[in-house]
This record gives sequence, C-alpha cells and structure tokens, in this order.
Amino acid sequence: MNPDDEFPRLHGQAIDPAALAGEGEPFADLVARHGGEPFSVPYPAGWRVLKERGQAVEIGAPLDAERRLWHLASIGPGDEVWFLDKPEPLRASLAERRRGLTLRWPAAVRPDSAPDAFAVDIVNTGDARWEPDGESFSVVGTVAPVGEGEVYIGWATMGGPRAVPLDPGEYARVPVQIAESAWAALTPGVHALHSLLVPLMVRSEPLRIEVSAQTIEVAQMADRTRDSDRHRRALEQDLRRQKVILDAASRLSDIAAAIDDTATEDEALAAIETRLGVDSAGAREVFQSSVSDLHVSSAEWRRERIAQAEQKLAE
Repeated sequence: MNPDDEFPRLHGQAIDPAALAGEGEPFADLVARHGGEPFSVPYPAGWRVLKERGQAVEIGAPLDAERRLWHLASIGPGDEVWFLDKPEPLRASLAERRRGLTLRWPAAVRPDSAPDAFAVDIVNTGDARWEPDGESFSVVGTVAPVGEGEVYIGWATMGGPRAVPLDPGEYARVPVQIAESAWAALTPGVHALHSLLVPLMVRSEPLRIEVSAQTIEVAQMADRTRDSDRHRRALEQDLRRQKVILDAASRLSDIAAAIDDTATEDEALAAIETRLGVDSAGAREVFQSSVSDLHVSSAEWRRERIAQAEQKLAE
C-alpha cells in the first residue's frame, strides 16, 4: 500500500502527519538553514519542513490552532524562495476522500463503442453525502486483455468535469478518456476496459468490450494526422515554451534584475537571454509571460501539460 494514500494533503501533495506536528521554528532560520534568502512573511513563526522533492524543500506554518489552514513556501536550488500568498487548507487523504465512491458501468454504454463514446457512473454507495473538496470528476481508461490481473492505468490530466455533491445512491455520469493512440495499437476482438477516477484513484471493474477493425482504423488515421510534421513541430514548440516558463518561474529575482536597467524591449530580451541562459525564442516567451504564468500556483498544471506533450511525442 502506498503510504501517501493515507496522508493528509496540502496544495495537492501528501504530507506525513509527523511533519504537521510540533511547534516549528522562525521562517528566517528555516530558510537560511536550507540555503535560501529570508524575507518578511505575515506569520514568521511555526515553520517546518513538510516535504523534500528533488532539490526543492516544501515548508509551511499553520495559521490557526486547529492547523486547518497553512501558509506554504518552497525553497529551490540556490537562494530562490517562493511564497504562496494565499493560505492553503489542509485536505483529507485520498483514501478518506474517495470513501463511498464507486465506478459503475451504465447499461446505456454499448460494448462496441468507439474510444470517445464510453462513459461511467460515479456512484455514492456510502451512507452520507459526499461533498467535493477541490476535486474534478476526471476518468481515464485503458484497454487490456480479458483476465489480465494487474493493469496499469497511466494518466496526465489538466482537469475535467467539475465534481458535484452526491447524496447516498446518487451518481454522476462522465466520459471516459481513452488515448486514441493506444486504441490504434489494438487488434480487433474482445478486450477489457478499465477506468480510473483521478486523482482519487477509484478503479472500476473491467468491462468486456468488442473492438472493431473500423474503430481501430479511424484511430490510426487520427494518429497519422497527429504525427504529421506540422503537428509534431507545434507540439515540440509548445513543450519548449512550457519548460522555459516553468524554469523561469523559479528565477523571478533573476528576471527582475536582468530587466531593471533596460529601456527597450530589445534590451530586455537580450538581458533575459544572457541572465537565464536561454535562446532568443525562450527569452521572448519569458518576456511575454503574464504574472499568473510565472506564479507558483500554475506549476502543477504546467508540469501535467509537459508530461502530456512528452508522452505524445514518445508515442
């Protein structure tokens, strides 16, 4: 069992309850000890390390006695420190959040449907109302041989249908997202369709489906269109842009210092190119980015977008 599944969550990350306990220490001391440059924050006491992720250290401090609301910050490589202006609520673990939810295949779904025509019901089988807490009702699916035991369902999603409250016995019917590229690689015949509600990780029972040669051919035609040189170049260009902006978001002080003494756009572009070590196209992407593009709150979905692009290019 994945222990993160049972941990409470802050800003989408599973946090060990032990990290949430204790009195913490001053923000300035904690930041300095991890190589960051301290600055003034609204709540300077009670800070502690919540999670270490690669070269980044996630830190936080509770705002209330019940520790339900937290200020968060991240210390990156070098002296970069990002502070989230908006406090984040402590959310329940994924195991607790999905309690009572079940995926059920509706009778209205034809077993010989095309990959974009499958849907599943998210059912509240518990005895209490299920209330959303920032989740979406995004369901992804994968096709596997009938009877296969452990089936991996990969996913990289940027959202989906908004989750809605469900009283006991109620359900929400949502589409199942199936990659056409995976469908294109199938052979005609009987298969099993598996679905997963993300990120709550609720799995369905496998559904026996009939994959026709016609739907495979359509998926292959779509694949060939996506694999055209024009489409691939556009995907590669977007991937480069997202990576440049994601990297730039951790170097706001460098960007500000680079353009501080510039008077023209050309001077600013040249300064960004030199300071960040990017090419001219990357410098223009950074210069034209909005504040929201560079804010830490956009990092999570931007990583998902990068993962999606890399997956498509690898297929």
